[in-house]
Amino acid sequence: MKKSFLSTKLLLITFFTAFLAHISPTIGHAQDSLSQSFLQDTLLRQTLTDSLFLQDTLQPSPKDTSLIPLSQKGLLKQLKQMERDSIRAVRDSIRKAPRMMETFYFPDSLHYKRIIVWTHDRYRNDPSRSTLDTMMNHTFYDYAFLKNDVGATYLGVAGSATLYHNYFKRQRLPRFDAYDPYLSETFTPETLPFYNVKTPYTELSYAGTFFANRQREETNIEVIHTQNISPEFNFSLAYKRFGGKGMLVNEATDTRSFTIGANYVGKQYIMHGGYIHNKVRRNENGGVADEFWVRDTIIEDIRIVPIHLRKASSEVNNNTFFVTQMYGIPIRLVKSDTLGVGEGTVMFLGHAGTFSTFTRNYSDDISEYDKVAQNFYHNNFFIHPTISRDSIQTRVIDNRFFIRLQPWAKEAIVSKLDGGVGYEILSNYSFSPEHFLTGSKNHLSNILYFYAGASGVFRKYFAWNALGRLDFSGYYQGDFMINGNVRFSAYPIPQGIHLSGSLLMENRTPDRHTQYYYGNHKRWQENFEKITDTKISATLSIPKWKMEAFLGYGLITNIVYYDTLGLPKQSGEVLNVITASLQKNFKVWKFHLDHRALLQFSSNQDVIPLPLVSANFRYYLQINVVQNVLTAQMGADATYHTSYWAPAYDPDTGHFRSQNFRKIGDYPYIDVFVNLTWKRATIFVKYVNATMPWPNGDYFSALHYIRPQKAIKLGMTWPFYLQSN
Repeated sequence: MKKSFLSTKLLLITFFTAFLAHISPTIGHAQDSLSQSFLQDTLLRQTLTDSLFLQDTLQPSPKDTSLIPLSQKGLLKQLKQMERDSIRAVRDSIRKAPRMMETFYFPDSLHYKRIIVWTHDRYRNDPSRSTLDTMMNHTFYDYAFLKNDVGATYLGVAGSATLYHNYFKRQRLPRFDAYDPYLSETFTPETLPFYNVKTPYTELSYAGTFFANRQREETNIEVIHTQNISPEFNFSLAYKRFGGKGMLVNEATDTRSFTIGANYVGKQYIMHGGYIHNKVRRNENGGVADEFWVRDTIIEDIRIVPIHLRKASSEVNNNTFFVTQMYGIPIRLVKSDTLGVGEGTVMFLGHAGTFSTFTRNYSDDISEYDKVAQNFYHNNFFIHPTISRDSIQTRVIDNRFFIRLQPWAKEAIVSKLDGGVGYEILSNYSFSPEHFLTGSKNHLSNILYFYAGASGVFRKYFAWNALGRLDFSGYYQGDFMINGNVRFSAYPIPQGIHLSGSLLMENRTPDRHTQYYYGNHKRWQENFEKITDTKISATLSIPKWKMEAFLGYGLITNIVYYDTLGLPKQSGEVLNVITASLQKNFKVWKFHLDHRALLQFSSNQDVIPLPLVSANFRYYLQINVVQNVLTAQMGADATYHTSYWAPAYDPDTGHFRSQNFRKIGDYPYIDVFVNLTWKRATIFVKYVNATMPWPNGDYFSALHYIRPQKAIKLGMTWPFYLQSN
């Protein structure tokens, strides 16, 4: 009977151990892997102890298993297999189910997600989630401005200065507007992505004209690596290089970004910080000197086309250190309150600090016999008759302290009340003739500012937020900003229908370098009035139908623009801009028809030149070559905009300016492509400008600057990571 009892006990333990080994990967997601390992080891020791007791009772020789009945021999084999399975389960639980983060910063549903990506609001340290999409449709556009807009005015080379067609998507960097044209390809603290990953993640990307002549080659590289040191602490490294030699002589462009990011999302403490280095080096040729050679003739070697500048270059540098952090202090209204941090009534204390330097240098060497280059600058040489060495610099030290009150709950119609105060030290340098006597001097300004905000949600159907800022002292005294956003969502279909609205009102002083500049070819000293800028917009998004519609209205007073001579001017009239865009993707059998269209009106095309219509159409056939292994797309991508007074570009100041030389546009630019997704890697091959010279050779991206001609371009994006489930 004792033997029967022991056999029954052993069978029960065997069944329970096998059941535990079966569910151990699932348990690992719900509890600490060390606790799971302890439970398995305890049960394993009990099982082995009972098996030894059974052997002692039956008195077999440990090495002579022939004395044990066949069924018991099989049982011992099963026990040994269980031991191996248990050890494997512990190992897999550590590798596949690491301890999950515990934080109020993200919803509980995200705590188990393999990769979380977001940017953060530096005024309130709030996250704005994004997706890490490595599929072929996301990686298809190798120029960042084409991912964000249907088209842009740029200098024809990857990484060069860019101005979006969509007025509402144009980016502005406060304090140093000479950096605005490079924001689409580089990072700022507000656009730097942060990560939380369960396993290390690395992504490698390449795009370029691999088989092109070395004199025209283009090479774009991006490397990202991120991993968690603990469930709460993550760091990331990223390197981006965009650029190429260009079609023409002396237009090589090299834009590089290197970033280090770190974040901590804990139970009470939240931190984002990092270092950003951006550098743009460009040989400046001023574009084609005589467009006849491009528009009206067919030549085999485009590099023989005459250009404006042969010995000119520019360099833009940015270095930024930043940190944003806050600490949550629960306010317990009753002693028996058991709510966690982030729930109920909470007070958050926060700090944001930034140290940034921005510089722009321009140099050229124009001989007295180079009439083309002299005429390009209207024979203006204010410092030296042949050599230019122009430089401007801005340094910003900004510290702000804020407080957030969560009166009731993190999900309430009024869930957050924010307020803060900041102090900014601003230093600007620009050459002045008096520096020959006094030495170089910087213009210093101390700025004190206050800001306040609020936000709330109602379940998944309604969300809103608002933020306002007022500068009390210094160069920007009297400037203010008000920004409000609201979203309504309904769910007649699973993915919902979302209607969003936005209001932005700004009253701002033009930057110091916009008011004063002294260079070898241009100089000015102005006292512009404050610019008043109001933007109202609405967006309708229906993800299931792959549709998004946008409508925006802009009202601008006292806008500062650069005239046909490249000098800043202020328009006293009230200007209006109306923007409407529609994105809609269709699928018919295996054919995909993707459409993006933009319609815009500007009340003064001399001040704000905009194309009436811009469009990007992508038509392709998508097939599964090998199910779940290899997918292919074959099709064409076309961009188009109507003819308009597209801006010109001044190499010495780095600004886009108005021009009345000729209109540009009214032609399609078509690439033929093949995209492949092989397991995790995505690969594309493009035949750039495949229809050239149809309908003509007028492929200009800005006045005097041409877009790439026919070439074969290759690209690949390959992510590396371990599956965590």
